[in-house]
Amino acid sequence: MFNYFDPNSNGYLSLAEIDKGIRDVLQLDELFSCKKPIMRAYQAAKNCVKTKNKHGGDYIERVEFRFLLLYLR
Repeated sequence: MFNYFDPNSNGYLSLAEIDKGIRDVLQLDELFSCKKPIMRAYQAAKNCVKTKNKHGGDYIERVEFRFLLLYLR
């Protein structure tokens, strides 16, 4: 599912890509309209796993994607 959320295949998910994935991949219009919970889940998940990548603290990586889905739930 991560690959469907990551249209440019760079291994990172921005908030905009997550927002688009919720609408297009998960097709959850109710969740898509709740921007504050999406932002909170994004902020919490992007810091769950410490990585050595220089962009790891700014984006969701594959290892953090599971946490993002849990927080959205």
